[in-house]
Amino acid sequence: MSQYLGRAVIAFDGKTLDTQRSAKLNLGGMSRKPVVGTSVGFAEELVPATLECEVNVGKDTPVEEIRNITNATVTFRADIGRTWVIREAFVEDVLDLSEGEGGKMKVKLTGNPAEEA
Repeated sequence: MSQYLGRAVIAFDGKTLDTQRSAKLNLGGMSRKPVVGTSVGFAEELVPATLECEVNVGKDTPVEEIRNITNATVTFRADIGRTWVIREAFVEDVLDLSEGEGGKMKVKLTGNPAEEA
């Protein structure tokens, strides 16, 4: 029986984040748009990788350190034995904290297209 991705461990510069099970990884890479002339072709555009997750916020959560992430190496290690790495990553959006259910903080990390490690 095959195992499918059910959980991932997310870290930046080797520091593991305590995340909810709602992380989304967009691998980035080349996006191709159709170009129509006398025949159909395409044009490529480089798209960055993005990783969106919700971090559980406790008294020891390094909120300011996360807020200031730039030029980091981010890993998305899946429970199926595969890992993707985003290099030169940074926090894209302002952090958004919410109360209840463990205190969640939405984090969006962006960087170079993800590479499988």
